[in-house]
Amino acid sequence: MATAMLRRALPRASALSRYTRARAHASEAEAQQVEQKARASTSLKTFSIYRWTPENPTKPELQDYQIDLKDCGPMVLDALIKIKNEVD
Repeated sequence: MATAMLRRALPRASALSRYTRARAHASEAEAQQVEQKARASTSLKTFSIYRWTPENPTKPELQDYQIDLKDCGPMVLDALIKIKNEVD
């Protein structure tokens, strides 16, 4: 009697595990589609930075830099380093 119950439970468990595996693949495909849409859109942020030149000792002037936040790290310091190394 116990083996009969075990035999009945095994096919159900394997069907459930097949469903779970198929569902995992579906969510991965959906995540890839969302990721591609996110890559297509850019999130530009404008940083206004005071610039002072020793040759021209007048007031410092604001200079604007637009940085795509997806190309740099999550902190403001990462964006400033990107401006210093690549844009400036």
